[in-house]
Amino acid sequence: MKTRVIFASLVLGLGLVTSKANAATTTLDDSPAANKPASALLINGSEKQLATYVEQRIGRSVRKSDWQNFYSVVMLYNQNPAALLNLTTEARDQFNAAASQLSKQLAKQKGTEAGRWQNQADYTTRIINFLWSVEAGQQEQIEL
Repeated sequence: MKTRVIFASLVLGLGLVTSKANAATTTLDDSPAANKPASALLINGSEKQLATYVEQRIGRSVRKSDWQNFYSVVMLYNQNPAALLNLTTEARDQFNAAASQLSKQLAKQKGTEAGRWQNQADYTTRIINFLWSVEAGQQEQIEL
């Protein structure tokens, strides 16, 4: 009888330890990028491919200053995402205006390639704006 109680306790204890170990290693990633494959963003050199596409297909339709603003922020995001938080409000507004202009120009293009580039640019813009909104929320909490 005593051995059965010890055995049952041992099995129960191992079961609890195993379930706690699984709970500790399970993470929930609810960020906007969690459900998107890496290819859905302008990362790992795809921003350079977009630059080539824009120069070849769209060219003069996008103002050079708008394109430079968009491209420089995306490059900064790829090289050092934390540096995005140091951009001024004016630079952020210029980026959003440039992203909107680029999205409109890509929407006018025909073909699936333009649609793919538009989706990648839009997802990247949303991620960058998400980083800025999180940073703004943290600043508000600090001020309170």
